[in-house]
Formats: sequence, structure tokens, C-alpha cells
Amino acid sequence: MDRYRLKNIIIIILLLVNGFLAGSLAIRQTSERVSRRQTEEQLVELLAADGITLEADSIPAGAPPAGLSLPRDMEQERKVAAFFLGGNPIRNDQGGEIYAYTGNTGGAAQFRSGGSFDIACARSGDAGANLVRDFCRQFSYDEPVFMLDDDGSGTAAAVCLRGKMPVFNCTVTFTLDRGTLMAVSGTLLPENGPASSYDQEPLSAAAALTAFQKMRRERQAAVSSIAGISPCYELQSTASALTLVPAWCITTDTEDYYVNCITGVVTTG
Repeated sequence: MDRYRLKNIIIIILLLVNGFLAGSLAIRQTSERVSRRQTEEQLVELLAADGITLEADSIPAGAPPAGLSLPRDMEQERKVAAFFLGGNPIRNDQGGEIYAYTGNTGGAAQFRSGGSFDIACARSGDAGANLVRDFCRQFSYDEPVFMLDDDGSGTAAAVCLRGKMPVFNCTVTFTLDRGTLMAVSGTLLPENGPASSYDQEPLSAAAALTAFQKMRRERQAAVSSIAGISPCYELQSTASALTLVPAWCITTDTEDYYVNCITGVVTTG
């Protein structure tokens, strides 16, 4: 009997402890929501005082994406060269971390350690616009934006995506002549890499808005409304690796602003 009672007492104590912990967690979460809401309302009022409209509900509550360190991916470069040059292009080490590819049917590609590349090709047998779209879908770039004349000559540009989020300063440009793709240049991101660690907590969306407002006042930038805030990446390039730094994109009625979540620096696209 004593053992049975002791068992029941232990069960009751555990239930009380679990209930206390659950209650404490609920109180903490409620307090965080209230604090976040107050911060959002204060930001809305601060911006409104400068004639800028912003809906509090448009401020994301979630954290920005994790940063990534991306070492050079030679296989990815070979795949891109083969896509535009066809077949199995021949690679040549030109020194200085520069590799060139030549195709069997003409054309050449050059890739550098910082991620930049240039390709000269004349894919007359393919519809240039379709080739551009296929490349963007296959190698994780956003839908390309075309600027062509009636003859199909001009350019197209696309922004790189990582996990469906844009890397705002990582783009590729295509040159077309009467529908034929003639040249491609831009930045190629490796497919995989480890997460980056930082000494400080990345900026929240609310903190990014504060940094934006400070910049706007200093530069006297003309803005009357903020349509949205969304997570994105900023590309930082070195000789040894590419780094994707978390950032926030602040879309306004005049242009897009990007806030680096680590440095707080605000730039435009």
C-alpha cells in the first residue's frame, strides 16, 4: 500500500511540474508576442511620423535564413559549360584559379574562383528565350526578365535563388541577337555548403526596419510606403569561397532596400 501511494504521489508531482513548465512557457510566449507587437506598433508610428505607411501585420515574426559558406564546385561549373556548349566540353587550367572550357561545336566558357563566369556561344539551333528559361529553372535562378526588341535582340537578366529566397546581388545576364543566344555572364553559386556562424544574433525584421529608417533619414531618401519585408540573401565573395549572408528585403514604393542581418548595412538593388 505504501509503495502504491508513493507511486501516485510521484505521478502527481510530475504532473504538477509539467503543468508548471507548460504554464511558464505559455506565459513566456505570450509575453514575447505582446513585446513584439508593441515594437511593431512603435515602428509603424515612427514611420508614420515621417509620412511612411506600413502595416504592422506585414512585419515577419520569424528569424532570417541561416548563412551559408559555399566552397567552389567544379562539377557545377562543368554542368553549366556543358549546358551552353553542348556535349562534353574540354577544360583547361589557365592559372590563377581560372578554368576555361571549349566546346566541340564552338563557343567557350571561363569560370573564376569568385563565382563569376563568362560564356560565348551561338546557339542558333535553339530558341534563345527558351534556352534562357531552361537554364534558370535547372540552375536555380528566378524567372528571367527580358528586354528584347521586335527582332528578338536584346538582353535578359535573372536573380539567383537559394531555398526559394533571392540572392539580390547575384545575377546572370544573357545577350540575344535575333532570337539567338550569343553570350552569358554573371555569378554561379555552388550547390552545397556548411552553415555559417556569427558572433551576434542576426537582425530581426523589426530591427532591419529600424536600420532602414536610420539610413533613410541620413540620406533623405524619398519613400512614402513600405509594401513588404521578406527574407533574402546577400552574396559576399572572397578568393577562397562564396558566403551567403542573411538579409531582409524592404520593398518600398520607390525601390527595394536590402539590410544585411549581420552588419546592419543598408543597400539598394
